[in-house]
Formats: sequence, structure tokens, C-alpha cells
Amino acid sequence: MSEQKVSNQRRKFMKRTGALAALSTVGGVAGASSGSSESGPSSGKRVVGYYPSWAGDYSPRDVPYDKLTHLNYAFLEPKSTGEVKLAVNGDAAPELLDEFRAVTHEQPDTSFVFSIQAEWYSGRFSDAALTAERRERFARTAIELVREYNFDGIDIDWEYPDGTIRESDPHNLTLLLREIRRQLDAAEQEDGQRYELSMAASANPSIIDTQEVGAFSDDVDYLNVMNYDFHGTWDDRTHFNAPLYPVPDAPNAKPSFTADHAMRYWAGKPIAKRKLTFGLPFYGRTFESVQNEHADDHGLFQPFEGGSARSFGDIAENVRHGTDYEYHWHPEARVPWLYSEADDVFISYDDRHSVKEKTKYTVDNGFGGMMCWELSQDPDNVLLETIDRHISHP
Repeated sequence: MSEQKVSNQRRKFMKRTGALAALSTVGGVAGASSGSSESGPSSGKRVVGYYPSWAGDYSPRDVPYDKLTHLNYAFLEPKSTGEVKLAVNGDAAPELLDEFRAVTHEQPDTSFVFSIQAEWYSGRFSDAALTAERRERFARTAIELVREYNFDGIDIDWEYPDGTIRESDPHNLTLLLREIRRQLDAAEQEDGQRYELSMAASANPSIIDTQEVGAFSDDVDYLNVMNYDFHGTWDDRTHFNAPLYPVPDAPNAKPSFTADHAMRYWAGKPIAKRKLTFGLPFYGRTFESVQNEHADDHGLFQPFEGGSARSFGDIAENVRHGTDYEYHWHPEARVPWLYSEADDVFISYDDRHSVKEKTKYTVDNGFGGMMCWELSQDPDNVLLETIDRHISHP
């Protein structure tokens, strides 16, 4: 019997005996590790962490698997023909997958999932899902990689099948998910293990409304709602990257652009709340050359010029305790920001306090768990430990 088959049989045994039984319903339990006596997923909630192939010095061995139910490797990529292949971002990507394959044998309580993405509105996902032949090839080649690397499932990150590229994209997404689920079910029978299917989901109501949720809700195990990038350098005034709640008197207020609205909007669709995962960013957004028209606003809702994304680790280590930056907390949005009057820089980000609030929100409202983009942006696991603590002990 091959090493892969042995591992599959071991996972099959553990799932049947209850260690991973929650994976088919609410998303699983944590991996075995000496780092924590009671990990977050012991609550029955998912904790999904994306790991990008460009993670640099943050290696697969640095991941605290005891605090995750799922690790989503980003990314595989679809070709226009439907074939799914490894997306090589940096010279280390193939070696990373070899390392992850070894890790899967050591962490049977964590599900390892391949996330599949093409460039934003590139058209390749639309091409790959266009015909039955391509959808069959997509599912088959993706599952071949799942088996090759001893992974446990597939995550679809199509941004976005809203009809912009092709009018038929929303329906073709449904057909693609159905075909993947069909082939995963067949693979389950052959391999004796549970394979999962998830999807990264937009937080934008106008995109959500294009999706045939009722048609695919039974095919997916869960959705990862991307509750971030509500505001950024594409706006004309500073605002929060990932507010939990709206700020009614904001000059550029968009009440629907909040995590609370997105989760409630998805909950109003024909899909179980336990299948909805609250996604949050492990990065912030900087706004530069801020024109602070009113000193009491501390850079909030002010005109600016330019900016960029910045990891939480970078903000915490190099900015948070800088003498020029003041910390502020917004009582309505329930998120923090930093402002330097000397540098004219405003930074919206998530910290322990906002992550605690979002985790408690998820538990209190009966959603299925938490997701983060992405793990290497929190190298000291400050935010992940916060999720773990408050999802375990709400």
C-alpha cells in the first residue's frame, strides 16, 4: 500500500471515530499540536487560514496547526481549457508543496485544501467553466493534485462570476461546483476519506445577488465570506478596510459595505448559517498625504493621495509603537486606526480588539467559523491566537 493510501486510511479511521467528524457538518476540529491544551476548533467552529505560495520566510513548519481546522494553500490556477495546474509564484512553490505533503502526514486533524484562483476578472475561470467538457477536466485535474499531495479538498476562488465576463458565468459556477462535488463523491468512495468543497465568497450584495445560491448550497461544505477591501485607495476619502458595522455620518458612507451587512445578507440566502465563514484580513491599508481638514478627526474620512496594503506583522512591529502614530478606536465601526499627523498617514487595520469582536460576533450569531487572509501576514500568530481564544471560550 502506498504512503498516500496509508495516510488516507488513517484519516478515514480518525474521521469515523469522531476526531474529524465535524468536517462534513460544521467544518472540523483542530490539529494535534503541543502548543495548546484546548484549541479553538474544539468549539465545533471552523478556523480557516490561507497560506500563499509567496509566504517567504514563513514556512509550512511555522503554521500553528493546533489553531486551524483548515489550511488553504493558495493557489492552483485554471487554464482556459479547464486544466488545473500549480501556480508557481516564486522559485520555492514546488518545494513548498513537497513540504506540505510531508506535513499532511503529521497533522491528520487539520484539513489541507487547494484554493484555485485566476487573476481578477481575467476571463480564464469563465473559459474553464464554459462547457461540460472543460468542467469535467477542471474537476478531474484538480482532484489529481489533491490526491498527489495528500490534500483533503478544493476551494474555488473565482473573482467574480457575476456576469461581467460572460452572462452565463453565474450558472456555469453552479455547474462547475456540481461537477466538482460529483467527482469528489466518487473519489471519496474510492479512497475512503471525506473530501471537502468550499468557495471564497464576495461580501458585495450586488455580486451575491448574481449567485444561484439555492442551486449550489448542497454541493459546498462552506463559504468563506471575504469581509475586507470595503474601502481603500480607490475611494476619495480615508475609511476602514474591514469595518464590522457602519458609520452612519461618514461622508462616504456605504452602509452595505460592512462585515455585519455581508454576513446577514448571505444568511438571508438559501444556505445554512453554519456554512458561512466570517473572513477577516491579516493586513491593513495605508492612506498617504492625508489632508486632515479637522484636527479632531485624526485623519478619518479625509481626502488623501495614494497608499498601499501593509501586513499586520509589519504594522505591529514597525508602526504601532512609533512615536509619530496615535492609536484610535471607532466605537461604531468596532475597528482601530493609526494616524500620524507628522507624516500625514492614516492606517486602517485589524488588531486583537477588533478580531475579538468579530470572533464573538461569529459565535453569537451562529455562523460556522472564521477565515483569515493570510497567515504569513501575522507571523507571530497574535491575531490567530485571538481567534483561537475567543472561538474556544465565547
